[in-house]
Amino acid sequence: MDMMFQIMDNENDLTLTDADGVIIRVSDSYEDHFAVTKEEVTGRSVYDLEREGVFTPSVTALVLREKRKITTMQQNKRGEFSMTTGVPIFGDDGEIEYVISFNSIDIADVYSIYDKYTRLTEMMSQYRHEFSKMRSQELQQHEIVAHSEQMHDVMELVMQVADTGANVLLTGETGVGKSLIAKTLHQGSGRQEGPFVTINCATIPENLVESELFGYEKGAFTNAGNKGKPGKIELAEGGTLFLDEIGELSPDMQVKLLNVIQDKSITRVGGLKPIAVDFRLIAATNRDLTEAIAAKKFREDLYYRLNVIPIKIPPLRERPEDIAPLAGYFLSIYNQVYSTHISLEPAVFNVLEKQPWDGNIRQLENLIQRLVVTAKSDVVTTAMLPAAMLERAGGAARAAAGAAPGTGTLRERLEEVEREIFLAAYREHGTSIAVAKALGISQPTAARRLRKYIPQGAGAPA
Repeated sequence: MDMMFQIMDNENDLTLTDADGVIIRVSDSYEDHFAVTKEEVTGRSVYDLEREGVFTPSVTALVLREKRKITTMQQNKRGEFSMTTGVPIFGDDGEIEYVISFNSIDIADVYSIYDKYTRLTEMMSQYRHEFSKMRSQELQQHEIVAHSEQMHDVMELVMQVADTGANVLLTGETGVGKSLIAKTLHQGSGRQEGPFVTINCATIPENLVESELFGYEKGAFTNAGNKGKPGKIELAEGGTLFLDEIGELSPDMQVKLLNVIQDKSITRVGGLKPIAVDFRLIAATNRDLTEAIAAKKFREDLYYRLNVIPIKIPPLRERPEDIAPLAGYFLSIYNQVYSTHISLEPAVFNVLEKQPWDGNIRQLENLIQRLVVTAKSDVVTTAMLPAAMLERAGGAARAAAGAAPGTGTLRERLEEVEREIFLAAYREHGTSIAVAKALGISQPTAARRLRKYIPQGAGAPA
């Protein structure tokens, strides 16, 4: 025990007590921290010293009571605090023989560490802000609009794995942007100078998939030509091969693709000599491949080969924060394409955010293109949107208010019918004056009704 004490005596305020809490020995630094001499405490009970306020609480007393190691904040006679640890030493009979206690850290050090932690947290917050700005700039360079937290998380993963060379499986509904994510992965990798080769497995006739992927030798089949042709996999040498809608591959082609991934070589149709290939594989699907595996329509071993890095892209309806920025992005593109200066009034964005977007980003892009092409003025109003969109937006507003179409009091039902009449009239005539003339009412009445019934009140003129 003396040797143990000597080894540990480098610790601050070391104290050794027996099983009754009587102090056997203390370190030389004891007096400095507890304002009592070694002689004043040696041979005395920690219970008595605790009552006298030499230290409060006694960590030794706590250890003896609970029979385990304890760390607690202890106060001395001067009111100073320190973090103190008590460690029990058990005998062969399983009972405590001794307790060693020592100051594990001074409270002043705690405050110092806390101050450093606070400053470090502030620095990390600043770094996160700077990183977020850099990430947004990087996303913009890749033409990806990602304002929602969900898409920021997706893009953070994309940037993290882009240069790893690992196989990636992109999943998500049709139109969510899987092809663009695949291009971003390629551009962020060390293969960016190499080719980016895309093949849509759903659009190629089944009898041509093998020759498209693997190529063919001359004379391999009728109309094969005299020179043969390299396949998509071979053309991706040194770059990236993107297989879109991979869930549509036939079982036979799944086996052959699995062999390519394992062997890193292909054999052309009609050929005998294997050709070594070096490419990074990215696959995408809008199907649930786990369900396809259960239905015996997709090979499980191929799935695990593809699913090294899974990236799921959320549908547009789950990230409404991206709708307005995407609409603005497409608007700027098609204004350039068609040399126009079309803008969307604010209420249009409100209607867009209430849509289900079953076709996702592709559907939104097509809508913006159509609005730019068909707009009769430089500002697109809600009245120029498809009637179904206005109805859905109105339905969403009614649902939020707790009412459903075709239900409620007579007055509520009459207002619903009136709303449909005014929306239809405004879509047809475009101004409150023309609506008033068509419905045989005054212009102020028409304007009031239009402000009432058009979503957000923005489509109706004063």
